[in-house]
Amino acid sequence: MSQIEYATSSYKTPLHHRIIASLPVKASWIDSESGETISIDGTTENVGETGTLVNLEVLPPVGSAVTLKILDEEKSIIEVATQVIRVERDPSKPLAALSILENLKKWKTVAMAAAEKWVVRHWHLNYDEEWVN
Repeated sequence: MSQIEYATSSYKTPLHHRIIASLPVKASWIDSESGETISIDGTTENVGETGTLVNLEVLPPVGSAVTLKILDEEKSIIEVATQVIRVERDPSKPLAALSILENLKKWKTVAMAAAEKWVVRHWHLNYDEEWVN
C-alpha cells in the first residue's frame, strides 16, 4: 500500500518555472583539443530557475564548462558559470542545455526578470492591438 501512495498522492515532483523567451546571449568555453577560447553569440529558447536552453551555431561538448552572458541591448546583465548537460545537433536549430553552477539566487532574480520583461515587451509589440476578448 505504501508504494501506491508513494507513486500517486504522496510523491510530489518539484515544478520548475520556465519562461519561453529569446534573449541575446554570448557563450564562451575553452576548446579541449586546441586550447583556444571559443566565443559564440546566440539566443535563449527558454530560461529556467536552474538552467537555460540556448541556440548556438557551434555547440560546446557535453560536460564542458561554459561562461554565459545574457545581454540587454549589447550590455551584459548577468554572467554565470554553467555546464553543458545536453545538446541537440539539429542543423536547423542547434541547442545546448546549460545548468547554472553558481550565483543561482542572482540568476533566479536577474535572468528570470529579464525573460519576463522580454515576454511582456513581445506581447505588447505583437498582440496589444489585435487582442480581442
